[in-house]
Amino acid sequence: MSSPATTEATWAPTGRTVATICAVGILVVGQLYVVLPVLGDLAAAWDTTHAAVTWTTTAFGLAYGAGFLVTGPLSDRWGRRPVIVGGLAATALSTLAVIAAPSLGTGIAARVVQGLTASFFAPAAFAYLAERIAPQRRVFALTCLTSSFLGAGVLAQVFAQLVDAAFGWRAVFVVGAAAFAISALALRAVLEPGQRADSTASAASAFTAFASLLRAPRLALLYLSCLAVLGSFVGIYTGVQLAPHEGVGTSSTALLVLRASAIPAMIAIPLLATRLGAINPERRLITSLTTAGTTAAIAALPFGGIWVGTCLFVFVAAIAIAAPAAVQAIAARAGEARGAATALYTFALFLGASAGPQLANLVAENGFTAVALAIATLGFIGAALAFASTRIRTP
Repeated sequence: MSSPATTEATWAPTGRTVATICAVGILVVGQLYVVLPVLGDLAAAWDTTHAAVTWTTTAFGLAYGAGFLVTGPLSDRWGRRPVIVGGLAATALSTLAVIAAPSLGTGIAARVVQGLTASFFAPAAFAYLAERIAPQRRVFALTCLTSSFLGAGVLAQVFAQLVDAAFGWRAVFVVGAAAFAISALALRAVLEPGQRADSTASAASAFTAFASLLRAPRLALLYLSCLAVLGSFVGIYTGVQLAPHEGVGTSSTALLVLRASAIPAMIAIPLLATRLGAINPERRLITSLTTAGTTAAIAALPFGGIWVGTCLFVFVAAIAIAAPAAVQAIAARAGEARGAATALYTFALFLGASAGPQLANLVAENGFTAVALAIATLGFIGAALAFASTRIRTP
C-alpha cells in the first residue's frame, strides 16, 4: 500500500489517476441530469406528462444520496477499489434497465436502482484521494472531484441533448451504460488495491457517528444549508427545460447554447482553488449562496438570451464555490468523524438535488420568472442557515 505522502516524483501517474476519477465522476453524477433535456421524449414514450417525468430525476437523486449512508461504510470494510469497480459494473446494467422500462412507474423504479448502484462511487473516491494524495496536493484533487460533480450538471445536459437529437433518448442511456463498463475496467487498472481502511467497522458505528454529528447545532445548520447547493442548481435547469425564459425561446439550439454557457465557469473555479482556499470556508459558503440567490433573481428580469446566459454563468460559478466550501466547513467541525461527516454532506447535497426539480415543477406553470424567484429564495435560505451556524458558540 502506497504511503499517503505521495512524492513529487510519483505525482505524474497519480495525477492521471485523479483525472480518471474526475472523468468518471462526471459520468456518474451526470446520470442525475441526463433526463432533463429528454423530459418531453420520456413523457411521450411513457404516455404521461412532463411534470410527472420530473420524478425520474427526484427518484435517482434520493436513491443516490441515501445510498451514500451505506456505501461509505462498505468501502471501509471492503476497500476502495472493489467498491468503486463493482459499483460501476452494476451501474452499467442498471442504466440499461432504464431503456427497457415500458412505463413511468417502472422507469422510476429503474432510476432508483440506478441511483443506488451509482452511489458506490463518490464516498470511496473521496476516501481514496484523501488517503493516496500528498497533503500539499490533496485540496486541489478534492476540489477537482467536487467540481467534476458540478460540471456534470452542465456537461451531461449538453451531451444528452446532442445524442437525443441524433439518435433518440434511448441512445443516451446506451452510451452511458457502455461508458460505465469502460470506466470499471479503466479504474480497475489504475487504482491501487491497498488495504481495507477499517475491516472492523460496523454499520451500527457509522450510524452512531451520523447521529452524533446531527446533534451538533452548528453542523446541523450547515447540513441544512447544503440542501440549497444542488437544490438550486438542479431546480433552475429544470425550470429552463419546463418553462424557458421568453428571451431564450424553446428551440433546441437556444437551450443548448444556454446550457453550454456555464461550462467555462466549471473550468475556472478549480483553477482558483488555491486562492479561494485562503478564505474562511463558512464565509465562502455564505457569500456564494447569496450570490447564487441574487443572480437567480436577476435572471428573472425580462431581458434577452445573453442576459440569461450571463446570469447562469455567474450562478453556476457561485454554486461551484459553495460546494467545496460546505464540505470544508463541515470537515473542520467534525473532529475524528470526518468520514461520516462527508457521507452526510453528500447525502444532503443530493437530497437537495432531488427536491430541486419538484420545486421548479411546482411553480413552472407561472413561467420562468416564478422558477427563478423560487430558486433565489432557496439560495437566500441556504445562506441564512450557513450564517446562523456561525452565530452558535461551541465549546
